[in-house]
Amino acid sequence: MRIGLMLQGSSCRALVLEGRTVVSVAEQLQASSLAEALDRVLHTLRLGLGNRITAVTADVGRVLAAGQPGNVVAIRISPRPPADRFHNTSLPALIEPAVTRSMHVRGGHDLRGRPLAPLDLKAFLAELPSILSGPLRNVAITAVGSTASPEHETRIADAILSNNSDMRISISSDFYSSVFRDRDYTAILNSALMESGEELAAMLEEAGQRHFPAATLSYARNDGGRAPLARLAVAPVHALRPEPAMAILGAATLGGLSDGEIVVCTDEGVSVGNVRRGLPVAQSRIRQGYEASLATNAAVAEPYTANHPVRPDIPSVVADVRTTQDTPPDYGLVATLPGARDLGLIGCAAAPLTAWIDRLERVSGRADLQRVQHRAEEEARSAAVQLGAGPTDPRIIESNVFAMPYGNPEIVRIRVQAAGGTSSSEEQSMAALGVGAPA
Repeated sequence: MRIGLMLQGSSCRALVLEGRTVVSVAEQLQASSLAEALDRVLHTLRLGLGNRITAVTADVGRVLAAGQPGNVVAIRISPRPPADRFHNTSLPALIEPAVTRSMHVRGGHDLRGRPLAPLDLKAFLAELPSILSGPLRNVAITAVGSTASPEHETRIADAILSNNSDMRISISSDFYSSVFRDRDYTAILNSALMESGEELAAMLEEAGQRHFPAATLSYARNDGGRAPLARLAVAPVHALRPEPAMAILGAATLGGLSDGEIVVCTDEGVSVGNVRRGLPVAQSRIRQGYEASLATNAAVAEPYTANHPVRPDIPSVVADVRTTQDTPPDYGLVATLPGARDLGLIGCAAAPLTAWIDRLERVSGRADLQRVQHRAEEEARSAAVQLGAGPTDPRIIESNVFAMPYGNPEIVRIRVQAAGGTSSSEEQSMAALGVGAPA
């Protein structure tokens, strides 16, 4: 059995899933603090289910979004500083006030990973004491060409950490986007959320270990997967908007659909997404109109329209989660899951571990391309194992190669997703340890 949690404000809601069956749902519990609400919900579940719980996964996106972002020092590496205000990197209004100091460091690489300018580490080291002497612990580092070579970013990060290991550092090469502005924004936002991520991870770890010491503790990710709590302190931005993915995964789980189309009817409207090999189809960024995009793998969920193509050869699930269902859904849709509830919580409970490899590679022919793609697939499987999946459990969900524009025929983008740690595999390993029987 697996628990899905939804945390918001000072309230908590939980659902218990066994296979595809919802075992129990706890009402939204409001308390004087989020920690108290979480503790009371898990205490109630422990009294009823004992040690049959194998995993607990929490959606913390609303808590992260509602919190106050921490202040950040932004370090930007490029061959030369912006010529004027027009060429400055513009950030969304929500996060712009968080950048209390911005620094330029000479350096950067081109698309082939060749240095555009030597890294001016000496000049940065001269400024480093002024960073370390202040109260800020959050640092975001962005470099031109870091998708091809993260060397300059990591050298700056190493210089900071070697002088103060308590600094929280985000580097933009951890977030794939071909656009400097997207990587800069994502690294800054991630750094600003790190303290909140640390606090949430500690709270969930303490409560989870007290009530379900044998269970795996995770948080929900934007791509429809989950990750160990320790990663929440490092990459909270990947937990910021998991709800669309979890709703898609929840509907797919209830409907028993591994590959096909998911339509969700809510009071606000109708959305549509797809699942591939049991997980939501994801894209590598969340667009925000004309503002910088968030460079995080997230489920593709789009508004359903009257012109949506209907293909009888593609299996589908239509989940109706509207508050009242006295009238049929819009667009002539017929619900295959009428009266569905708590899709997001079901998705949290069903989510597997997910890992991504997304980077640029130089190739010199078809054989070389196949080699680097195979290597990326093996690295993605290995990354899933490092997150906690069994050695033979991970499967490849997506493996794609994209040509790069601007006259670079030897440069390709490799994008691979692996998943593992499903409910069945975890329950089997718990049973092997003698933990599966009721208390």
